[in-house]
Amino acid sequence: MKKHSIFLLIVLLSLFVVGCKYDFILPEEVPPIDNSKPISFATQIAPIFAEKCNSCHNNQSPKLTADVAYAQLVPSYVNTGTPASSKIYTVPSSGSHYAKVSATQSALILAWITEGAKNN
Repeated sequence: MKKHSIFLLIVLLSLFVVGCKYDFILPEEVPPIDNSKPISFATQIAPIFAEKCNSCHNNQSPKLTADVAYAQLVPSYVNTGTPASSKIYTVPSSGSHYAKVSATQSALILAWITEGAKNN
């Protein structure tokens, strides 16, 4: 009986140790932003909003359709003085908003704001 109890204890401990598995979530690596040419709102930033945000923001404020997105965002949601505090950067990057942008997209938005948030 004692041998059976020890054997059962070893089996249970083995199952416990083998059953515990944790997959580490690695942060997304952000490729460096090419600063040799300015970031284009029309070709690089607006498509992010069209893909991630337009399902909700085509009818509600700020409206993010291609024809009015820039006028809706700048200057209300963009702070060129402190780009990292801009709502257009902090809200979709936070993870608490319905549409979350990737780390690469977030870095591109921040770089665009840092460059002065031009309508180009």
